[in-house]
Amino acid sequence: MKFKILGIEITIRKEYVLIGILMLILILALWGWYLKTNGIEVFDADDKQSVRQIKTETGDGESTEKPVDNGRNTEVSEEPQFININTADINALMKLHGIGKVKAKAIIDYREQNGPFRSIEEIMNVKGIGEATFSRIKDRIIVGTEESNNTELLK
Repeated sequence: MKFKILGIEITIRKEYVLIGILMLILILALWGWYLKTNGIEVFDADDKQSVRQIKTETGDGESTEKPVDNGRNTEVSEEPQFININTADINALMKLHGIGKVKAKAIIDYREQNGPFRSIEEIMNVKGIGEATFSRIKDRIIVGTEESNNTELLK
């Protein structure tokens, strides 16, 4: 086979090309085997967090499956995606990033004194909650009654 690159003519025998292709296939196959046996994920095609499980045998001959953490959080969270700041108790409010016991109590006190929040931005009226805290929690909070929030989320 003859190639011309930058004005230079190169001649390579067909056998060498075939050997090069076979070596490339062998290298790729070994690389794939290495990645698979070591549980290394190179491409993450979806945003879903998958949990790999390994079968282990106990001393009494029984086998159990155990989840393997590949650097991801494999725990299934039972906490709700949104927290209604009009109905949440102190423990639910404390699950928000940057909201501790004092700020959660301040939110409940504000709610009791001024009535329910009319918008999520109104939470910035609570002492100790500014724009920085609001920007961290705004995607996790909602207002309104439980029934109206559930119907809005289904739309």
